[in-house]
Amino acid sequence: MLRRIVRVVLAFSITSILVAHFSDPAETSAFAQAANIKLKVRAALYDHDLNLKPVPHLAIELRNLDAPATAPISVQTNLDGNADAELPPGHYQLVANKPIEFQGKTYTWTVDLHLTKPENSVELSNDNATATDLSGGRAAQVDQLADQFKRLKPSIVTIWTAEGHGTGFLVDPLGLIITNQHVVSDHTYLAAQFDSSHKIAAELLSADKQKDVAVVRVNLSAIPEAVVAPIAQGQGTLLEGERVFTIGNPLDQEKVLTSGIVSKVSDDAIISDININPGNSGGPLFNSSGMVVGITTYGIERNSGPGLSGILPISVALETLADAKAKAASAPLPSARLLPVIPATKYPPDGLRALGTKAWEKKVYYFTVGEFEVEIVTPVTAFSAAQEQATRAEKERDKRAKKAGAPPAETPSASNIDAKYDAVIRLHARPRLRTAWMKSLGEGMATGGLAPNTMHFKADFQRMRLLCGSNAVEPIVPGRMPLTVVGQNAYVRVNDATYEGLYTYPADAISPQCQQVTLEIYSVKDPDKPVTHSLDSNAVQQIWNDFEPYRKVQSAAK
Repeated sequence: MLRRIVRVVLAFSITSILVAHFSDPAETSAFAQAANIKLKVRAALYDHDLNLKPVPHLAIELRNLDAPATAPISVQTNLDGNADAELPPGHYQLVANKPIEFQGKTYTWTVDLHLTKPENSVELSNDNATATDLSGGRAAQVDQLADQFKRLKPSIVTIWTAEGHGTGFLVDPLGLIITNQHVVSDHTYLAAQFDSSHKIAAELLSADKQKDVAVVRVNLSAIPEAVVAPIAQGQGTLLEGERVFTIGNPLDQEKVLTSGIVSKVSDDAIISDININPGNSGGPLFNSSGMVVGITTYGIERNSGPGLSGILPISVALETLADAKAKAASAPLPSARLLPVIPATKYPPDGLRALGTKAWEKKVYYFTVGEFEVEIVTPVTAFSAAQEQATRAEKERDKRAKKAGAPPAETPSASNIDAKYDAVIRLHARPRLRTAWMKSLGEGMATGGLAPNTMHFKADFQRMRLLCGSNAVEPIVPGRMPLTVVGQNAYVRVNDATYEGLYTYPADAISPQCQQVTLEIYSVKDPDKPVTHSLDSNAVQQIWNDFEPYRKVQSAAK
């Protein structure tokens, strides 16, 4: 009994002290505000059939209307459309103003919240959203695959190598990406590009040449909005007659949807009328539910014939994926540093017409460095070369038409060439051909001087460096491609193979601010001893001037 009385008295004393301490109303308010409350946000939209679809990666701001000067609290929904926050009680405005496209409409949210309970919740749906009809009120019916495409597009990446690019798809939060083995084989340069501005280094973890499957890894800390493509598992993941689609990067970086119908499903192949382009190789095949059921490939001998496209069931990649996961557990992450990318803004056509129609000094752009022929390609020189080619072709057509007694062909003038040119500098280093004197001499003596001279490449390109002053400029793509020349006429015979370099650099890589611009080219024969060439100030200024229209467009956009 005595212990109970002591506990009551002690509790009463502590309460009295707290009340006395916070007798000031302002202090009492501050004490109350110190205890945060919880808020659960659920974002989901229902489709035409009243099925709920979660809204992942929705950026939300919680603005405190009681204290407008305080910074908003930012949260983002997970893959299930949920987000949690802890914040002081009060009057808030929830804002999700980045439009979400869904079935022909865009949705945004602005919701007032009075948060007083220890635990609170709010649902964001069609009912409390501001919706905008993208069809202009004509009640257009959007294909469900279009919604799947928009949802899954962030899971698709462009896999860059020294010889070009293919497609891959993110399948694990560890940063694991599935692609084709032939896309990434034997490459020292690997990078994954998620969109027009996010490209990061990738490393090869596991590959199976026979199955043409590989898994590379990236550091996802640099890609906060990346989406994992779900892999279908179990029975009934794909049915004959089902609509399927793939997302790839044919010939450029733009992600495009290609759909088709499945006509046959077996353990080692999926037969469909879907068109697989070279740039799509390594991309996913999705079923109509948006689950990965296959991997596309191009240019291998499998089912559909040599050099044609095919679709492999995703099951063939699971063993390689498991091996990659095991290796990822102990291997360090690749760098999260963003790599340079090809600018999304193209070179302005008006600037090309203004500069590309003028006479230009070809010696500025073509020169020899040791055993290599080098060409500096800018949008202006590429446009000028296209003009010259079109003009020659037009003259040749007119010449043939005149000889045949027909009127000249009606073809567009060369000055009307309109193409999209990347605002980049490309350095092309090609090994020079040399006469194999001893071989040519021996064959000439054996044939009485009738045999053509035999020529071969004197060097194999390994790599190059562009120096702005003493600093090496990082290339956007360090291209190294095989080069094979086979041909013969009465004077020359060539049958040889080598490597050439095609490096892509930013538009400002060659600038008068560099003081000195130097090109270093390394060959396989002398990997540590480059041949060098320094551009004179006039050449640097000319190349810099080629990008003046582009710089004006960039300045106007800021």
